[in-house]
Amino acid sequence: MEARTRRFKIFSDESFRVINQAGVRQRIGLCGLDYFGCWDIGLSPDGILYYAPSDETGHALHTRLVAYDYQADTAKICIKAEEVVLPKPRQLPVTKFHESITFLPDGRIFATTHSTDRAPQHPEWMPFAHHTHIWEGWPGSTMVCYDPKTGKTENWGIPVPRESIYGATYDAKHNAIYMIGFMRGHVYRYSLDDRSVIDLGKAAELYCYRLHVGPDKHIYGCTKSGFLWRINVDAVKLEDLNWRVPEYPGNYCNNTWYRYMSHAHNIDAHRMIFSTFCSDEFFVLDTGTLKVSSLGRKATFDEFVDYMPTTMGVNEFAADKHGVLWYVIAIYTFQRPKDDYRAYAMPDYLMRWDYLNGKAPECLGAVGTAKHMHSQTSGVCIDKGRDILYMVDSGGHDGGLSVLCVDLEKFRPHMHEPGPVSTDTFLRPRPMTPAEIEKKRKRGNATEETTAANPFYAFPIENVRPVRIWRHVPHTDIEDSKIIGLVWDGKSLLHGVCGEKVKYCFTVAADGKVQEFMELAKADAKRKEWLFANIQPKAFAFDESVTLPHVAGRQYLAKASAVCGWNGGRQVVGTKDGLLAIVSGKDVYSLGNAAAYGPIRALCANSSKTRLWGTSGDEEDLGTVFYYDDRTGLRQLGFLNYNIHGYFDGPSASNILSSIAVSDDEKFIAVGGADRIGAIHIAALQ
Repeated sequence: MEARTRRFKIFSDESFRVINQAGVRQRIGLCGLDYFGCWDIGLSPDGILYYAPSDETGHALHTRLVAYDYQADTAKICIKAEEVVLPKPRQLPVTKFHESITFLPDGRIFATTHSTDRAPQHPEWMPFAHHTHIWEGWPGSTMVCYDPKTGKTENWGIPVPRESIYGATYDAKHNAIYMIGFMRGHVYRYSLDDRSVIDLGKAAELYCYRLHVGPDKHIYGCTKSGFLWRINVDAVKLEDLNWRVPEYPGNYCNNTWYRYMSHAHNIDAHRMIFSTFCSDEFFVLDTGTLKVSSLGRKATFDEFVDYMPTTMGVNEFAADKHGVLWYVIAIYTFQRPKDDYRAYAMPDYLMRWDYLNGKAPECLGAVGTAKHMHSQTSGVCIDKGRDILYMVDSGGHDGGLSVLCVDLEKFRPHMHEPGPVSTDTFLRPRPMTPAEIEKKRKRGNATEETTAANPFYAFPIENVRPVRIWRHVPHTDIEDSKIIGLVWDGKSLLHGVCGEKVKYCFTVAADGKVQEFMELAKADAKRKEWLFANIQPKAFAFDESVTLPHVAGRQYLAKASAVCGWNGGRQVVGTKDGLLAIVSGKDVYSLGNAAAYGPIRALCANSSKTRLWGTSGDEEDLGTVFYYDDRTGLRQLGFLNYNIHGYFDGPSASNILSSIAVSDDEKFIAVGGADRIGAIHIAALQ
């Protein structure tokens, strides 16, 4: 592989040289808000910048909506989240409006709440761990609507209990709001006409926020693993577009983690430009043909610094009145050497790309001023009429986050002239304290959504191989990937059946590679007979006169939903309410709750019937994997939710856990998901 090109020597003066200061205005901590970051901005038609300061530093601060008027150079707080939502003091705090600020036709502003900070009594941010905890978890995101004319805010309620809405936008064609969930990746439609909510199903594995209204009025998004999709707003249906963000040599983060659409802009009646977070390129989608092409590389170099490979992330970009693209590249040090015990942040850099005139992208310098640099710019927009570029910080320090405004008419004549070298010490390296070193060692590769001390995933990520069955069915019928059942043969080859309208059978090796995939109707009779006689979960008969355990007051759910043979001629039985019991004749030994919610969906045991694995969860739950043996008892293993860079090509998650099967040699276990985007998770047990 060719050597990668680099822009700066790390920590050199040139790497800290900010953009030319002509036309630059910086405002820090507006309205006296010393908040850490911001992940939602919007520019109103009358040129008012709205943004939502947020904090993730463990102080449980509730977000605000701030309006900044550039012409008057004044700011005001429009919304204090806790006055609208009324959060309980023990629940996860309302820390953000997240990528949902949307302007309605009458000038009102819609947004949804989100949380990315710990509750005061929690050791860290734990949304998954407390998903089932009514009092300390997240009740669900709230829809709010602010009217700038009256200054009043309305609470429109929680569209999806327990889910945190991660992104939203307005469908003007049908007067509806579309939203996507952080935890489960489902898309929801809220009608402003009849106040109804529709769940369109799982569009992404997890953690996707950008919903963009294209020039054709349909809404576009991309999974975190890089697969493009859209919401057909006329049919109210999710549609897979059969295109994926490519891999790039040496682009560690893109290839193993972040490939979602970070931002998009319409450029004519049928085309839109979109960025994905850390790909090497910008892309153009023609909404008429649904074909994607490359606009070109977003930088003329591979790395910003010479010290380590870096991830060059684009959170947002904008186009000015001349069609020139302006964007900020944020530098993430996911491949930082393990023995680098220095504390520092990397500067962001302002990029300009006059692609219409055949020019290459150019770096204009670090974002900020001599006194205050940006270490992560989350918001970028341009007021075309007034020719003002706005960049909002999400790495606030020294009094709060920065709103950096650039009068482009004044800036353009000087943009290639060097700015000053910043004296901001926040980004400069210093030795870590012993406490910081210990924290770094303990955290390892864990990310903000994946904790190190309190992991919530069922199997260690290094032992898991995800299989995206939804990429093997016709892309026009993604729903046919829903897993029906799984079974291992004696050669550690996994067999399965999936489908809804059309059923398919397949085989998968233990390393996750699909070896065969075909319509079930075309399989020979012997194979079909073997499959349906052996796939888990198996059909069962159970004596309904046996009284199974129940949750107090919910005896009507004490019905068998899954049954598995157990040693001594006994049975292990799961109920519709998530309880597990060992049954021998009329004798029932309750093992308690296998999961917070039912039903028990599937059970499987090893060949000697001494170890058992199972799945449980409501269709709107996250889905739980559990384990039982007589020595260790009943154990909840966790969710199928994997999102740490460096292990496989993008995140993996399933929530409706329809099947589970252990190999004969007990080296592997496979769990199938019956979500709209059906997947299998193969975990090594030894």
